[in-house]
Amino acid sequence: MPDVIENDFKYLTLDELQYELLEMLLEFDAFCKEHELRYSLDSGTLLGAVRHKGFIPWDDDLDVNMPRPDYERLLSIQEELPEGFHLVNAMNSEFAYGFSKLCTDEIRAQEPSYQGTLDEKLWIDIFPTDGLPSNDCEATKVWKQVHKATRHNVWASVNHRSEHGFRKVIKTFAGALFRLGKPREHMLSAISAAVLIPGYENAERVGCYVGSEGNLWTLPKDAYEKSISLEFEGHMLPCMSCWDEFLTELYGDYMQLPPENQRRTHCLKAWRV
Repeated sequence: MPDVIENDFKYLTLDELQYELLEMLLEFDAFCKEHELRYSLDSGTLLGAVRHKGFIPWDDDLDVNMPRPDYERLLSIQEELPEGFHLVNAMNSEFAYGFSKLCTDEIRAQEPSYQGTLDEKLWIDIFPTDGLPSNDCEATKVWKQVHKATRHNVWASVNHRSEHGFRKVIKTFAGALFRLGKPREHMLSAISAAVLIPGYENAERVGCYVGSEGNLWTLPKDAYEKSISLEFEGHMLPCMSCWDEFLTELYGDYMQLPPENQRRTHCLKAWRV
């Protein structure tokens, strides 16, 4: 498929975008092996490995997760990433969420929601997995605190031009109100407090406080940490052994293809720098 030419840019086709993302994932995999960092394919990427042995056909991103200790170590050695790669997160950019993106310097990839606020590069999402309280109600309470703080920061940080009607009015007005406080600092403070309850090493169950999902997934830590290999685009890559429980919790009957009108992407445009 040829590049799509628009506004003097040659935008990458979906096939080309997936090829570039796969190359990034293989670089990340090699880096993690070299530095003994644990990770698993996550969310739609894990679903793609199970259902399609590769990308979900319409998907335009990649997701991985890491145990919190490994994630923090990645942050501490990010200067050692391969040349042309860097991490983007809420601590070093206008990115609005509490996880990180592994980005390549070679390809610009712009989402509508960050147009005018953050010049994005093609990325892989990296989600930290945290230890959860043993009591489900307490875990949900902590997640709700982080989720609320994150939502406030997102509304304050991104533009809402891609929204429509009353939704656009509400989000624009609410975002302006949230900006009067310190939503980014509030979000980071809420995350810092959450990861200590009870702390990854002391937990029996794990989940992701900072994901973009609408709920908190939870898994036994021993099953999450037990790694197996699944095929992804012809390569064997690490995945949590409890992938079936994880995918069922996120997607229900995950082997069933969703209706075409629910096959969502990031609607990004990507081009070579």
